[in-house]
Amino acid sequence: MLKFVLYGKNGQAADLYQPLKASFEASDSAPADCLTAVFAVDGRIPVLTEAELWDGDVCVLRGIVDQQTEEQGSAGILLTVTVRSLAALLLDNEALPQTYCMPSMSLLMKRHFAPLGFSSFVGEDVIFPGEMTVSKGMSEWTVLKEYCSLAGLPRARIRPDGVIDLSGSSPGTVMLSGRRILRLQHRRSNRELISEVCARTCTQGGYDMKLSSSLADACGVRRRRYANSIDSKSRSVLADEARLRQAEDNYELLTVDYSGRLLCEIGTELIVEGVSGQFVLRELNYRLDSGGERTVLRAGRKREEQK
Repeated sequence: MLKFVLYGKNGQAADLYQPLKASFEASDSAPADCLTAVFAVDGRIPVLTEAELWDGDVCVLRGIVDQQTEEQGSAGILLTVTVRSLAALLLDNEALPQTYCMPSMSLLMKRHFAPLGFSSFVGEDVIFPGEMTVSKGMSEWTVLKEYCSLAGLPRARIRPDGVIDLSGSSPGTVMLSGRRILRLQHRRSNRELISEVCARTCTQGGYDMKLSSSLADACGVRRRRYANSIDSKSRSVLADEARLRQAEDNYELLTVDYSGRLLCEIGTELIVEGVSGQFVLRELNYRLDSGGERTVLRAGRKREEQK
């Protein structure tokens, strides 16, 4: 059963269990997960500031209330809340402009993320051997994303407990089978692939370093890109390599229309009946209304199996 915990600005909490409608969206292309829920309530509702979504004993989302709407009519009082996960704090706050020489995650944690309430991080504390510039107008999320790119780390994941996860580890594995699979779509898109990135890594040289994609080669794709890694103090070859791998991740997409509730974390490995191999969850859309519950999952082929 789903449980919604709503917190007022005075710290008081209210548990609600049966929304009239609810939606939950998560994606690896959007840092913050989003929840919208509509409840029939009795009496006046205090000003809300935070909320949690629980699926059984698992906290799916913890975050800030972006909008609270109360509407009174013949059906009584309806409360609608829109919530974004804790990553919204990184998106909504601008970072102090500065230039770092050989930044590490522990340093960025102290100066940027801990002041916003993030408790700690897990993963390797890489020291990037170069400069990283925080420009005017950059969000704290962009700072984190830029550091991960330069240091060759996986995409950061903000956990509901306030921990920043840089480990790249899978949250788990889920098997999908049977009649609950309403629709299954398997797409392969050659236009997403990049066959080669030529990087300039020497001040007196040309674009001498070549990074290639075996997947693009196997698909017969010829699509070259150039990257200047030497003139930019805040760019690394690792970022160019990540660009190539991201293109490979976008090549194959599996969409599963599932009857019922399935609130998995982004990055969860999926095994789907009728499809060989393992996939990694990249996007999830959950809906609850008078017609029941339904979940749409989109996943890409696991990197170790790309070929």
